[in-house]
Amino acid sequence: MRLRVGAFVRWLAALASLGLVATTPAEQQYGRISGTVLDRQGSAVSHAKVTAHYVCVTPCVMTRVLDQTEANDQGRFEFKLEYGRYSVSAEKAEENYPPLYLAFYSPKKQPEFDLSEANANVNLDLVLSIKAGVLVGTVADSETGTPIDANVEFCSSTDSQRAISGSGLTNAQFRVLVPSDTPVSMKVSKPGYEDWFYTRNGVIVPIELGPDETLNIEIRLKKVAPSPTP
Repeated sequence: MRLRVGAFVRWLAALASLGLVATTPAEQQYGRISGTVLDRQGSAVSHAKVTAHYVCVTPCVMTRVLDQTEANDQGRFEFKLEYGRYSVSAEKAEENYPPLYLAFYSPKKQPEFDLSEANANVNLDLVLSIKAGVLVGTVADSETGTPIDANVEFCSSTDSQRAISGSGLTNAQFRVLVPSDTPVSMKVSKPGYEDWFYTRNGVIVPIELGPDETLNIEIRLKKVAPSPTP
């Protein structure tokens, strides 16, 4: 059977009207996750950052960037996301609540749920309950005092899988969260300079802070000595 384009379209429309052709609006492929960010006393937390982390189920056939939003003045948040499995967590760095979707801050797996046609609207409350320790300080050249943006590596002394590194964590003047009640090693590096390690009395030791506890560190990097001229 041969049909012209116009006739073919009319034919499909007729079948659809009879229910013989399934139509799936794009809207049905998305669901909504909404809720409120609360503190341990049950009060709303305004302007917390909320992250929806797509969980790639094995075998992983799709990866996604993190979806993030900010809670409003009443602590309310909402995502519109493609169907799939997600974990959702909240953080507020200025009040020392860390991003728990990073294993460095929490060894516990965050709760997961499936967003699907049968479960297209999910409502949940996120309770901020785990506070971090705080490192504050500066990084500079040991001779000139020139501010330096350097790379830092943190690693749990008891679980090597709990680690984090980056060049944006210890800028010339920094404030960075570390998991509370967890010993972590700290290494700061910059090309052209000797590596710096956190020490106490000249001995490399881990840092261990309690919730909301602050440690001030003034990091001074020494330039690598030039190789002797032969």
